[in-house]
Amino acid sequence: MTVLGIVILLAVAVVTATVVANGTESATLNLVGFDVQTTIAGIFAVGALCLLLAVLGIFLTLGGAKRSRRRRKEVRDLRRRADAPTSTDATGTSSGQGGDPVRNERATGQHGSTGDDPDDQHYRSLPRE
Repeated sequence: MTVLGIVILLAVAVVTATVVANGTESATLNLVGFDVQTTIAGIFAVGALCLLLAVLGIFLTLGGAKRSRRRRKEVRDLRRRADAPTSTDATGTSSGQGGDPVRNERATGQHGSTGDDPDDQHYRSLPRE
């Protein structure tokens, strides 16, 4: 694979050098409403720049998707770990806090009331799934 990549890069370098060296011929680009006078080498350079930006955009999109997928997997693993009991004592009861607090609050209907509020009207906000 590495050798194939190097061969392709060398071919691109040869084509680029040929177009730049022999691309002195004048060309006119008709863009909606106005004409641009340039050379063949100029058109090639603009195309190469557009390709570079497209590849950069693809890499950024794939990197963001990979990061999001990794984050979702980590959250899923942490929720599984939180749902598992931590340890049991001699009586067989769990000594740790098991379960997802958000899921427990939704299941019991108690939305984070702290007990410190005499009117019991201040609640923690729950994230939406």
